[in-house]
Amino acid sequence: MARTTPAERFAAKTTPGPVPANLDTPCLLWPEGSLDRDGYGRFWVEGRVVPAHRWSYEQSRGPIPAGLELDHLCTVRRCVADDHLDAVDHRTNVLRSSGPSAINARRTRCTNDHDLTDPDNVRVSYPPSHPNGMRKCRACNRDRARRIREPQLAPVATLPTRTTPERTAA
Repeated sequence: MARTTPAERFAAKTTPGPVPANLDTPCLLWPEGSLDRDGYGRFWVEGRVVPAHRWSYEQSRGPIPAGLELDHLCTVRRCVADDHLDAVDHRTNVLRSSGPSAINARRTRCTNDHDLTDPDNVRVSYPPSHPNGMRKCRACNRDRARRIREPQLAPVATLPTRTTPERTAA
């Protein structure tokens, strides 16, 4: 009996999935039982386990360039469709996601509704506290500093008036 090739084994494991809104082709889903703890497919080939999406990409497009990683354009980690994968740098991959860093990077207004796209209103802080830079609103910082500088007078409580009992003449 002839041994099946890795490509035949790979194709036998995948099932078609939904068509994402931003793409024209359906996802190729890897089976649930062969996923790692992060939800990516694992594939045994040539005596080792490799990420299934990476194997799919390399079979159709060649090696992943050094310094790049694969971004799932469909946002489905189980998907191994090579046309749903894009080789990008780490920063681009993170900013395309729906994680907190990406959400904050896309924000155009601060919590007090100041403009974060105006370079005169934004200060970027760098190491050591934030190695990749963190945007801070200058207007909010000014307001915060003003509140700290202003004397914090405690409100004076009004004391109850004292009434003295009337004396009666004896």
